[in-house]
Amino acid sequence: MRLHLNREFQRVYRQGKRRQGQGFTLIFAPNHSGDTAEGACRRLGISVRRKVGSAVRRNRIKRLFREFFRLHQERFPKASDIVIAVQPGFVCDSLAALEQELNAVLLQDHAA
Repeated sequence: MRLHLNREFQRVYRQGKRRQGQGFTLIFAPNHSGDTAEGACRRLGISVRRKVGSAVRRNRIKRLFREFFRLHQERFPKASDIVIAVQPGFVCDSLAALEQELNAVLLQDHAA
């Protein structure tokens, strides 16, 4: 349930709808995995630039986003590829703070 290939990321960047958060951007694009037997599939890709910090910090940020996605998959659009692009100003280091930020962005998506 992850995006791995550069072309998958590029497709989401080109075709996706964007929602801006504090130091990150959520990008949603429909995929064609809804044809599978288990139903619509959501796939996640995370992009964290080196300017964000050391490898330890970047990996921690990715782990936090993946954990939020694992716990709250149903809040993301069905049959979609999701890319989270983290910018250098990102300062969230706990799951609780990240949940608060992402909840605000996901609510913004439903209000639009």
